[in-house]
Amino acid sequence: MTGTAQPPLTPTTARTPGTRPLAWAVLAASVLEVVAPAITLNGPGSSPDAGSGPELLITPAGWAFSIWGVIYALAIAQAVGVLAAGAEHTSRRLQVSQLVLYVGGAVWIAVAGVDSTLATAAVLVVMAVAATAAVLTVATQGGPEWLRLLSRAAVGLYAGWVTAAVFLNVSTALAELGPLSARDAGWQVVVLALAALTLLVITALTGGVVTYALAGAWAMLGIAVTAAGDGTTAVLVTAVVAGTALLVALATAAARARRAVATA
Repeated sequence: MTGTAQPPLTPTTARTPGTRPLAWAVLAASVLEVVAPAITLNGPGSSPDAGSGPELLITPAGWAFSIWGVIYALAIAQAVGVLAAGAEHTSRRLQVSQLVLYVGGAVWIAVAGVDSTLATAAVLVVMAVAATAAVLTVATQGGPEWLRLLSRAAVGLYAGWVTAAVFLNVSTALAELGPLSARDAGWQVVVLALAALTLLVITALTGGVVTYALAGAWAMLGIAVTAAGDGTTAVLVTAVVAGTALLVALATAAARARRAVATA
């Protein structure tokens, strides 16, 4: 084939720039999910993963859910940062993914008020899909260095925690509606292993978004503490191995990135 050579299609050149109206919508949605508990049946303190239903052996310790405060703060800060730097530095795909994710968070809190584990699990599945799309997209964003770092931190932390949370929510729904027992460690160890594998794969695909892996490791730490208190050795070992594997994967990705920069 002859003709003028075309530049390679890269994530940077192929992405569609975001828009200012979408940036405002993302900011509004990030605030909405923070105030949602105050204007729904749940009351202050509710968050997407602390729903009703049976208490599973793979539920993180209560203090682990405090990560939502950091997640919400980073989400709002990043949304403000996009407006300050210019929406054109953020891809439309990332904006749409964030909008779905944040609106989903608010909807989850509203749905949780009706005490339906199936409904909350369904909403969290949508959130997990949006979060995955967001973290895979944010890994290739351009723009000012500070905005890239802020976006990776905000999206990564949210996506990592939601990835872990969706497995818990779906499992809770299955335990409440199906034949699975909330006190049976066997199937929950399998779920925990699948969650860890998902976190590891996405960590690798993103090239090591730090906060994504850290959020996953934080979830595993919370689960390990619960398991230690319950005396469920299989869950404890699985959580510890999973958390360690995430940290190793993160360190490996960071080392690979440093080598790439050094040889560039």
